[in-house]
Amino acid sequence: MPTDTSAHRTWEAALGRLQLQIARPSFDTWLRGTVGLSLEGQTLVVGVPTTFAAEWLERRMQGLIEDAVTAVVGDLQAVAFRVSGSTSESTSAVAVTPAAPSPAPPLRSAGLSARYTFDSFVVGGSNQLAYAAAMAVADGSGSVYNPLFLYGSVGLGKTHLLHAIGNRALAAGRAVAYVTCEQFTNEYLWAIRERKTEAFRQRYRAAELLLIDDIQFICGKEGTQEGFFHTFNALHDAGSQIVLTSDRTPAALPLLEERLRSRFEWGLMADVAPPDLETRTAILASLADRAPVSVPQEVLDFIAASVPSNVRQLEGCLNRVTAMAYFTDVPVTIDLARQALGTTIAQEAGPSSPKAVIAIVATHYGLSPAALVSGRRDKPVATARQLAMYILHQSLHLSPDETGQIVGGRDRTTVLYAIKRIASRIKLDPGFAQEVAALTPATATTTNAP
Repeated sequence: MPTDTSAHRTWEAALGRLQLQIARPSFDTWLRGTVGLSLEGQTLVVGVPTTFAAEWLERRMQGLIEDAVTAVVGDLQAVAFRVSGSTSESTSAVAVTPAAPSPAPPLRSAGLSARYTFDSFVVGGSNQLAYAAAMAVADGSGSVYNPLFLYGSVGLGKTHLLHAIGNRALAAGRAVAYVTCEQFTNEYLWAIRERKTEAFRQRYRAAELLLIDDIQFICGKEGTQEGFFHTFNALHDAGSQIVLTSDRTPAALPLLEERLRSRFEWGLMADVAPPDLETRTAILASLADRAPVSVPQEVLDFIAASVPSNVRQLEGCLNRVTAMAYFTDVPVTIDLARQALGTTIAQEAGPSSPKAVIAIVATHYGLSPAALVSGRRDKPVATARQLAMYILHQSLHLSPDETGQIVGGRDRTTVLYAIKRIASRIKLDPGFAQEVAALTPATATTTNAP
């Protein structure tokens, strides 16, 4: 279905806002690859890949999405989702051979974004190894890197590299299966419920290249880990390539079974670190080539200096600036950029309030702020809560008693224990130290616990 230019630009600008508000796994699973199709009166029609995706967005994100679109165009009344056989930015992933049985349609069909290629990936000192390894795997010459495990904090380009591998391999005629960890889990549970486990196994084991994004979300899901363990072994034994991304190293993944942890460390682990200023500027220049308005170099420099750690936020910030200029018909200037990004720039300077700390840490771990301060004691929530306590104490200089009250009314002893535990882990685990530094740029990564 052809897309209307105005609808496409409106939705791209709205996605820029949503990208800064929604946890990355949810954004990648449900919104990446969607496209603005048309403006019908005061309703924006958005193309999605499946009926299930349309229903999920209507049920879970309708209000948030309409708020984002209204912030862009002002007078919109509604957003409607329509299943579209093709989008401007996605291609279907191939995961079965003609002779292999396939299950009934999965909960959400996977797709590779055509935007994410090696040509559009900006290489710098922070990602050279990951880029070189990804290129080798995509070309079929990196068989010793099996699995290839790409790790780093949120928004640094891991997903871009994963899609780039898939796109190049598809172009070479290889059978590729790309899914997020959330989608793999959903399909596995669907197969069990519908008694289609054999078809599920055939679907994934027919792949020459399996790409799974955000594998950290398999932690704590014993049934899914069991299913993935056997899938991993079958593919690895058959010589198929596996590529995984995660926000931290296998050793730092909580509730990951030891047998999976050891397999994730078999091949090559390559980190994707925050880009330096020069690389951030180059990334913005590349993104600006697709913007609906011209962006002066001094504005690119301003945005690059204001958003020091996150490539995804760089893209979202540029989208907000160019959307404001496009819809208000004014030129892009530093003053306009400062107006469009005021809140984001303040947040990137370091957490400025307890509420901001809770929100940032919760989003990083794929949780809601309410869950972080709740009485839940499962390990992922407990880890996020301890990190929030550490940042509140070290970065905002709150007392242990003040910190405890903010994080669900914990007592002083609990807070001091959390601070010491996080400080100790930072010293012993460079990957975790990098993770903490990305969340709190102003916080030193080696501090003495009180």
